[in-house]
Amino acid sequence: MTTINVYQKPRTIEEVVQAASSDGVTLLAGGTDLLPRWTRGRLARPDAVVDLKSIAELKGVSPFGDEVSIGACTLMSELEVDPVIKAAAPVLAQATRRIACPQVRNRATIGGNLCNASPAADTAVPLIILDATLDLVAKGESALSRREVSINDFFQGPGVTALRPGEVLTRIRFKPIPAAWFSAWDKLGTRPAMECAVASVGVVLALEQGTVTHARVAYGSVAPVPLRGRRAEAQLVGKRLTEDTIEACVAAAREEIAPICDVRASDAYRRQIVGVMLRRMLQDARG
Repeated sequence: MTTINVYQKPRTIEEVVQAASSDGVTLLAGGTDLLPRWTRGRLARPDAVVDLKSIAELKGVSPFGDEVSIGACTLMSELEVDPVIKAAAPVLAQATRRIACPQVRNRATIGGNLCNASPAADTAVPLIILDATLDLVAKGESALSRREVSINDFFQGPGVTALRPGEVLTRIRFKPIPAAWFSAWDKLGTRPAMECAVASVGVVLALEQGTVTHARVAYGSVAPVPLRGRRAEAQLVGKRLTEDTIEACVAAAREEIAPICDVRASDAYRRQIVGVMLRRMLQDARG
């Protein structure tokens, strides 16, 4: 069995970026995905591990202008109870409460959940309907190089992200959901704890006198990446939430997803359950 020769605990983001630009280095946040893969031999062990948990810049929830900013190493258990998240993004607080179990949530980080790039990542769908922006840093010629990536462009495929070699995800930012808007998120799993979503759905709507003026829809575990529901949104904006509108939206959702058959569910079942969850959310918004 290959052993890990070097364990580093940097003190600053600059030290993290310096280490990340080296070959054979893996960044470690909570380790809830990496450690089981190393143990079972599903992932090659790196030459060196860089522990991110002591970097203050990568932790916590804070205001950022008119946005909310979350450090990539903020724990799931912190997000589920954070008052700012509960007020600004209740769908994200709800999703983090449903991740795995308390022991995992006390180690797992939001950045790790995103960078793992699972199609079933529980925080991805809430962040898509929040239209989040991800802050990435890398080593530059004389200073850190920084860029922003929309959450919609971050996921490239199962286990693949838009991160370039040596880049590090530092923070996630989004504007709070206005209090008057409707938001909902849900997932279906096969058990109440330690569940991997068979399918998940999220919705954010703004309504004026019964007419939808703004809509964001997203799905998880029903395509190679967590997916923005553009076709479903097009069936909502500018229309009243009648039964016909809801059914047209549900039909569009079932058409734009691309689920697979696996040990947890068939593709047909995933299409069906996406429609059921989405219809219930839209009916709740209307009600």
